[in-house]
Amino acid sequence: MLQKDKLSVTIASCYLFVYCILLQSGATTGYAIAMVLFFPPVLVWMLLSILKQGPYNGKQLDEEEFGYQDRDKNKLGIF
Repeated sequence: MLQKDKLSVTIASCYLFVYCILLQSGATTGYAIAMVLFFPPVLVWMLLSILKQGPYNGKQLDEEEFGYQDRDKNKLGIF
């Protein structure tokens, strides 16, 4: 079974895909307008589930360390 964060991304992507298909078909503009109104809650649900359930694979920082993981701390110099 999928994790909750992957499931929310899949549902939001399918929702957006269906919206694009309805918009391009032109015949069902009423459904497309209704989908636009309900997309913000779907997007907020997706973002909150990613932030809450998404795994963090980086190293844990000590109290005196800072959060730049793409640079070596010794090469940054003094700010």
